[in-house]
Amino acid sequence: MKTILRKLFVLILVMSLGAPMHTTMLYAAPAQEMTAAQKAKAKEQAKKQKEREKAAAQKQKEREKAAAQKEKERAKAQADKQKAQAQAAKDAEKKKAEAEKKRAEAAKDAEKKREAAAKQSEARQKEAAKAQAERQKEQAKAQAERQKELDKKQAEKERIAAENEKKAEKLAAQEAKQKEAYYAQFEDNGPKTEAVSLFNLYGRVGYAAMFDKIDLEDRKLIGGPGAGLGIGYELEYGHFRFNTSLDFTWLNSSSKYGFMETRPLYMGNTGIDPNRSHHYFFSGYREMRNLGYVGIPIMLGGQFDRYYFAVGAKVGFNIIDSYSGKGKMDIMEEDTRYASWIPVEADKEFDGMKGKTGLSPLDLSVCAEFGIDLDEWLQKQPDPKKKVKVKPGERLPFGREHVHYRVSVFADYSVLNNKNEHDQLPLTFSNENGNPEKYPTGSHSLVSLHSGSPLNNLFVGVKFTIQFEVPGKQPRQVPPPASYADIRVVDNANSQLLANSTIEIKDTDKDRIKLREKVLKQGTHKQRLAMGNFSVYATAENYYPLTYPFSLDSAGITLPVELRLNHVPVFRVTVANKETGVALPAKVQIRKRGTEENRYLLETDSARGASSAMLSDSIMYSLHIEQMGYEPYDALIANIGDSMHVQLTPIKKGEVFIMNDLFFASNRTRILSSSEKSLNDLYMFMQRNPEVRIKIMGHTDSVGKDAANQKLSEGRANAVRDDLIERGVAPERIEAIGYGESRPIDTNDTEEGRQNNRRVEIEIM
Repeated sequence: MKTILRKLFVLILVMSLGAPMHTTMLYAAPAQEMTAAQKAKAKEQAKKQKEREKAAAQKQKEREKAAAQKEKERAKAQADKQKAQAQAAKDAEKKKAEAEKKRAEAAKDAEKKREAAAKQSEARQKEAAKAQAERQKEQAKAQAERQKELDKKQAEKERIAAENEKKAEKLAAQEAKQKEAYYAQFEDNGPKTEAVSLFNLYGRVGYAAMFDKIDLEDRKLIGGPGAGLGIGYELEYGHFRFNTSLDFTWLNSSSKYGFMETRPLYMGNTGIDPNRSHHYFFSGYREMRNLGYVGIPIMLGGQFDRYYFAVGAKVGFNIIDSYSGKGKMDIMEEDTRYASWIPVEADKEFDGMKGKTGLSPLDLSVCAEFGIDLDEWLQKQPDPKKKVKVKPGERLPFGREHVHYRVSVFADYSVLNNKNEHDQLPLTFSNENGNPEKYPTGSHSLVSLHSGSPLNNLFVGVKFTIQFEVPGKQPRQVPPPASYADIRVVDNANSQLLANSTIEIKDTDKDRIKLREKVLKQGTHKQRLAMGNFSVYATAENYYPLTYPFSLDSAGITLPVELRLNHVPVFRVTVANKETGVALPAKVQIRKRGTEENRYLLETDSARGASSAMLSDSIMYSLHIEQMGYEPYDALIANIGDSMHVQLTPIKKGEVFIMNDLFFASNRTRILSSSEKSLNDLYMFMQRNPEVRIKIMGHTDSVGKDAANQKLSEGRANAVRDDLIERGVAPERIEAIGYGESRPIDTNDTEEGRQNNRRVEIEIM
């Protein structure tokens, strides 16, 4: 026991002194208590310990040697460093000396360069001064040339101005002279009327018809062409016209007839068979008549401006009177003994012989004519350069333009045209020897064979006349000198000229435009006009148009005409959130007061919430706004020039509003592209109110099955929800539900009511 305690004490002591001591102490136990193995082991350990100590001493020696070597090397490195520093200092001193030398050389070179630059600068200055002197000389020369050109242009302007002034004075003198001559002709018993003689050469073409009263049921008038030439005389005295002429007229007219002719049957040399006869049936027998006569018309009429008319009578003498006939006939033989009809021949061609109609030589017709003078367009103008045209009804003095042109429509109708009557039958059946033939050998005109059938001729068409004027004894009436309207378009508020305004001048007496729309760049215009009543219509941007009547009652005057336009007032409206004051984009409807008729539609922006328009002052207006997420707003517009600030009240939690202008495909959940504005408005409402959550509720009408309507309403609500999510609205802010047809707001008995029930509502949550 003691031995154990002693070993434990030794072990504790060794552990407290460290591992080497522990080993020593461990094996320091009494030898008598160690076994041989233990001794060998202790000896081995002592040997190893000795070797370790030796190795440690060797390492210590090597460390000391290495430290000495390192110290030696450090000392050497220090010496080398000091040597290098000394060499570096020496080199630096050398470099410094070299740098000083180089600086001195550079300073010397710089001085040389400065001297050279100074010389060059002096040379350049001399060259620049020389060039400047040359430029100044050139500029002076160019300035002199420009001044010379300007003086030349100014002289040209002054010359043109002097010429224009001279021309203006000459024109003013001419107008004054014309004015004096114009008023002088009224001094004695009013204006003098000039008698003018004209010789006419004319041609006529048109349609001719010869009316007869032949006693046949089957007859049809076709008519034909007509033509004529004439030469005549016309007398003009003021508005009065008298004319007569000698003309030749040729008429051609056709008529169709249907008739029957019966003759006994000849039996050669035996004579007439009393029981048999031949019947000749004509259908579509065409008789063409030609008539040519010389006529002398006597006509009276009048002329007003470019238009004229004449009526009268014409006595004619027939010199050409002919006809020709042809057609087809059916021949039937009748036997009275057997009461039978036997066809002999069908569609037999018959070309009757030509001959005279049998009209009497004299003819009497009534005549009428209405036409227009063509001098404005065909007559050579008096002043081609200035393009002063002949006025309607005006003719120039003899010697300058004495040829006049006119075109007219005319009508001649024969009221007395006797004819010579014949007793012959229409058809001839005898040959040149007088023997009877089976087929007709000739014919007579149907007109001449029917007693009591006068031939009335009609000739209507177009007449072109060339007139050669002979001066009358009395002087022509002096035309009135031109007058002018000096037109100014100004602002009624400040009397400033309105540039780029537009005017249009109308002759109210003749209901004719004298000056079509003309833009006045400076707001003024001088218009040459004859005496009469006129009106001028003026417009300008942002101004009310104005029509101003005026009269030029004297010749050769200049009448100032001032049109004072009133500026169209501007109506302005701004829209904002009532609670936050933030500007809102909204559709503002301007309605006719007391109705829902939209006259204007304004769209405010999100930056200022403002918009404006120019409203017509002819009606009273009201303002209406329906903006998604806000309560509707209505107000009266007191004045079209007002500025209204509208504050919309936001819809509170629990409030429900209908999405207007939201459209779906029929019986489908697909949203149509026309709904873009409504969807974007809802999206912008969600963006402006990030704390708001909404419920989208779909509704349908009662048409169809309940289950289908329920599914359709859910699909449409979800379609709106999906669109908002695609635009960027968080899904948790949106609920969608469908109610089908369970919540109608109107009757389902009418189309309008069903349309109101088909809706999508938004509830603020």
